[in-house]
Amino acid sequence: MVFALWIACSGADETPPPAAVTATPTPQTHAPQAQKHTPGHPHPPPPGGPQGSGAAMQDPTGFPPFHSWPAPQGARIEALGVWSPPTQLTQAPGGGYRPQIASSANGQLHALYYERTDDGDLIRHRTSTDGKTWTAPQHLGHTDNRNWGPDLVTRSDGSVVVVYDYALPDFRSRGFLTIFENGAWSTPAALTPDDGGEVGSGHVADGNSGSLAYVFIGKKLDPTDRFQAHFRWYRDGKWGPVGAFTDGTEDAWHTNVERRPDGSMLAGWDVGTGGAETRLFVVEGRNGSWTQPENISATSKPGERVHFAFGNDGTDHLTWFHKVAGRPVHIYTRSGRPGAWGRTDEPSQGYGGFHFDPDIAINDAGVRVIVWGWDAGDQAELVYSIDRGQGWSPPMKVAQVGTGKPGLPSITVDNEGRFVVIWNQGVRGYNEVYTAILEVPQ
Repeated sequence: MVFALWIACSGADETPPPAAVTATPTPQTHAPQAQKHTPGHPHPPPPGGPQGSGAAMQDPTGFPPFHSWPAPQGARIEALGVWSPPTQLTQAPGGGYRPQIASSANGQLHALYYERTDDGDLIRHRTSTDGKTWTAPQHLGHTDNRNWGPDLVTRSDGSVVVVYDYALPDFRSRGFLTIFENGAWSTPAALTPDDGGEVGSGHVADGNSGSLAYVFIGKKLDPTDRFQAHFRWYRDGKWGPVGAFTDGTEDAWHTNVERRPDGSMLAGWDVGTGGAETRLFVVEGRNGSWTQPENISATSKPGERVHFAFGNDGTDHLTWFHKVAGRPVHIYTRSGRPGAWGRTDEPSQGYGGFHFDPDIAINDAGVRVIVWGWDAGDQAELVYSIDRGQGWSPPMKVAQVGTGKPGLPSITVDNEGRFVVIWNQGVRGYNEVYTAILEVPQ
């Protein structure tokens, strides 16, 4: 799991309007051992600000400190599910972190992750038509320093939009955008101002008529300043000003935004002390504007890192996780619409270990799948639960990697209604990226 880190916000540079080799990795049973920290990857700075605001919260490996604590006791998740054997997309010495996956209208899968190299943390892009055989990695973004937190969206014209955070060694950072079209990536263009601040948790969604929404968190590079949740709209061929969802009196973390089937959007973030219990908010976006934020936790449970899935019947589905005393122990889901949510379910209920980083997807048949990281101390794997309309099944393992800790899964549905997941798993300082496929009989 990666705690959001970087940030900046107010008027930014204008960004040009979005324009519209095959290799099969060899699966490995065990992730390689941790690699040494190279000179090009300085460790995060020591804790600075009060209540943990700022870059000290970031762990570039995607391996937070709770994994070193004794895991909560309880029932174990023993069963192995019916996913395909995992395909490993990365190799030593670079490995892979913070993967994302999306399916395009033409049936192609797009996967992103960043690799640790001597030149920096650099983003890789790979594609597949079946989820098993993937093209060779293609570079995108900057060619040095830290290219963190990539997020992608596939559009109906076949192009792919990616946003990411470009961080310098002193943790000054900015959000950038690049477009994949006709087999090539555009020159990265800045989305946030060059004001010496830090940005993070950048996400993007596409709306109707070529519009885009970009959400992120930002702050001054000052341990006394607080992260704010921000946004920008791209409409009518140009980017609008940076706006704010939060006022900075408390830190905001883990923004997200995704498109509904009708072209409207749902965005979310959490607010509170870094590393502690936080409150979850969501907001609807349409035609370049947002509704008033809704405090989901006020009628449900605390938590963070919200993800969305949208049914063809107009129902929104949320998932998030909840830390108690800094320990992630609950996975929640909730369905409905803003202002009219149903009950809160807990697919992780009754199971020991840490539970964290959920993502959710739904296919055209209305089958839902949720995936999350599970760490029981002596074993840790990516797990999942499935709902065919009768409620969430007992959790099972997606795979039996057998080494390291899982985290940061991303799940999508391909054109055949199959669920495709990507995640990183490993030890502090070294992770690998894996994918797997779940076919659900109709």
